[in-house]
Amino acid sequence: MTASPPGSGRGVMRAVTFGRTGEPADVLELARVPVPLPGPGRVRVRITLRPVNPSDLLFVRGRYGRRPEPPSPVGFEAAGVVDACGSGVGLAPGTRVAVDAPGTWQDYVVASPDDLVPLPDDVTDEAGCQLTVNPATAVLLVRELAARPGQWLVQTAGASAVARMVTRLAVSGGVRCLNVVRDDRHRDDLAALGAETVAGPPETITEQVARYTGDRGAAAVLDAVGGSAGSAAARCLSPGGRLLVYGMMSGDPLTLDPDDLVFRDIEVRGFWLPERLRRLDAPARADLTATVLDGARSGALVSPVEARYGLADFAEALRHADRPGRTGKILLTA
Repeated sequence: MTASPPGSGRGVMRAVTFGRTGEPADVLELARVPVPLPGPGRVRVRITLRPVNPSDLLFVRGRYGRRPEPPSPVGFEAAGVVDACGSGVGLAPGTRVAVDAPGTWQDYVVASPDDLVPLPDDVTDEAGCQLTVNPATAVLLVRELAARPGQWLVQTAGASAVARMVTRLAVSGGVRCLNVVRDDRHRDDLAALGAETVAGPPETITEQVARYTGDRGAAAVLDAVGGSAGSAAARCLSPGGRLLVYGMMSGDPLTLDPDDLVFRDIEVRGFWLPERLRRLDAPARADLTATVLDGARSGALVSPVEARYGLADFAEALRHADRPGRTGKILLTA
């Protein structure tokens, strides 16, 4: 059974949910739940596309900044069409929107208008469904690092969607990028973006970065991995350098030498997108949205789509998303 037609009231819809935290392949299931009704000041969106993001899977594993309350739906962003509105909402039904709200791996989502970005005609649903997480993260990371032209930036998970977006933005500002990857399969793609590639086991990262930088080290490191790779990248910082940690893909802790923090003035900070967005006032949020939309139009802040799967085929989509060497986004369709 699929969801009722738009505007038809309750009905039943599909939702990918989990009743306990764990590995997504083990705990996710396709459930049938009532179609939500939008209350005053709320909007119901019929979801058309949603990406499979690392943050979605961390949430299911219980390792995200927001703790799930099982049974919980999955997904933090999507594209869709406004389906119904509560009182006091000016969005017209039929408006295409990007959605920044929890529970997007279902047929309908009820959200605040503040969590929706109307999509211009020149921004596709494929770009719109991945508009609110990775592009905003990339823009804010680059702004926070404030690396200067000619300086080196090292990124772990160097072939990831965020790393590729950061590379485009940083290179356009004259920053030199060294992207750390597990092997050489991404070298040509990253070179086309203007990045050098550091490939191989973690114990070789420091030596490779020293060779590229002439032993000067990097002004900044962006780490999405943690563990041995993140720790090795951190050792590549020049005195006064900045380590910004925005992911934990390995699940392992970073190891930092206190001597580096004390005597070489290394700065270490974490980055979590929802917290950064919470700190922005309305003009800053509007500026970020305009920047992200411009990046979507130009292609600088959009990832290619590698495959699409129906919502009911989410398990196959998860297996595809976990394949080594994947370079494009995996999308779940209506």
